[in-house]
Amino acid sequence: MGKKTIPFFLFLLLAGIIGCRGAGEKTELVVAKVGERSITLKEYEDALARFLPDGAAGAGSSDGKTAAPADDKAVMKEIKRDLISQLVEEALILQEAERMGITVTPEELTAQVEGIEKDYGGAAFKDVIKERYGDVSKWKEEIRKKFLIKKTVDKIAASRNTPSEEDARRYYDGHIKEFDFNEQVRARMIVVNSDDDARRIRKGLTALNFAETASRTSLSPEAKNGGDLGFFGRGDMPKEFEDVVFNLAPGEISPVVKTPYGYHLFLVVERKKGGRLPWAEAKGKITERLRVEKSDAVFAEWLDSLKRKTNIEVNEALL
Repeated sequence: MGKKTIPFFLFLLLAGIIGCRGAGEKTELVVAKVGERSITLKEYEDALARFLPDGAAGAGSSDGKTAAPADDKAVMKEIKRDLISQLVEEALILQEAERMGITVTPEELTAQVEGIEKDYGGAAFKDVIKERYGDVSKWKEEIRKKFLIKKTVDKIAASRNTPSEEDARRYYDGHIKEFDFNEQVRARMIVVNSDDDARRIRKGLTALNFAETASRTSLSPEAKNGGDLGFFGRGDMPKEFEDVVFNLAPGEISPVVKTPYGYHLFLVVERKKGGRLPWAEAKGKITERLRVEKSDAVFAEWLDSLKRKTNIEVNEALL
């Protein structure tokens, strides 16, 4: 059970609904016992069906009715074992959340649901929810549990995660080559569908009106930011872009450039010579990196300790 710790974001993507059987409920087959919590066969199979592509959940199933090549069966077995490990970890965290008195308020749940609906809402999204969960209330309950897990993990990590400036400086000095960079260019871009459109735009184009023109005419996602591509070095952009912009001076506009993506015009805004990111600029990035790394380590250690002190039983025959 404890051979490896599944990254937190992975098991949050899995929609396994875990709970305890009530006294009056019909007895169900139990795939795993995690302390006082039970993961039923139905909960496990529902999670598996949501995680796998349509029809894949039956491959090599434990009922023995579905034939599958040996390699497919082996892969499916590994997927199922990973899934039950993730569901066990989720059950452990939910158990700890209850012990610590961590809850999700109705207002917090509403905010989470509205945020997801804003990003992915629409008829198609509602159809997916209905198909995978049966009804919206079950989906909302899953969102509540996921957010409860996040709050619990965040609390554990925050309580033991305080990278200092000395830690960051030590990392900077010990990994100094990571902060070396080659020449960089900041450029703006306009892209259109035809050579005629590009040439027409180019006639009235200046460094001063480039951003405004890009926002009106460019077809690229950067149009909303005036075509700003930000700073990039060689190898960061398609070669067709770099061959042009790295030969322009700041304030200079390119001729029309045809690429597989369309017809382009570039403006170089600024150039930076190669060098080394100074400590003052690197400090914030390093501190955040160390915070994330330390959070991951704290979470893994905390989860392992829960596994060691909790009685966990898995019925492998049901997987």
